[in-house]
Amino acid sequence: MISPYHEITTIDHDDLEDFLRKVHLIKIFEPLLEEFQDKSLFKSIVKFIAWGYSINSDMLNTSGNTWGKVSELIYDKCDLPQNSDIHDAVCKLKSAAVRDSVERWLQFQNEENFSNYVHYRDLRREFLQLSLSDMKKATGEIDIEAKMKAAIYAKDLLKMMEDARDTFIQNNSKLKASVEAVNRVNKESAGRNAGSYAL
Repeated sequence: MISPYHEITTIDHDDLEDFLRKVHLIKIFEPLLEEFQDKSLFKSIVKFIAWGYSINSDMLNTSGNTWGKVSELIYDKCDLPQNSDIHDAVCKLKSAAVRDSVERWLQFQNEENFSNYVHYRDLRREFLQLSLSDMKKATGEIDIEAKMKAAIYAKDLLKMMEDARDTFIQNNSKLKASVEAVNRVNKESAGRNAGSYAL
């Protein structure tokens, strides 16, 4: 049995569309075909979605990086053009076709808690951007109250992300074992560091 995630992220030739048709996954990414007709660009965007929105993605082991940083790393890994329009369409989800394909890909994976986590993550990123932006009132003054609300919503979404993450990790034996191993290493490392500081 093929792994669609693995096949998409490792395919070498440009005709990813043909592969997706053969394995009956083209419906997921059809919205992209209309907006991004260049085959190489289409392939890169599909890879971005697979790496950024798959429960099995190795790229999501963020090691303390924010989703903004991780999405930039994935964008670069996919060899997407350093064009601000394409970047915003893909990385910042400003394209309706990209958002639609992401949603279809999440539904295909059928992992509700992971999907919730991703939705909270993307929404949190938007609120963080709002809290850092110079939001202005109609009078031209910076809207401090709106910035504070955006920051509070971002904090609330972080808690929701953690709850969703914990649930999908507990329901996935591979992820659960990986998280337990990382926690064990971190605990051992913290013990060694504490001992060295004590000297």
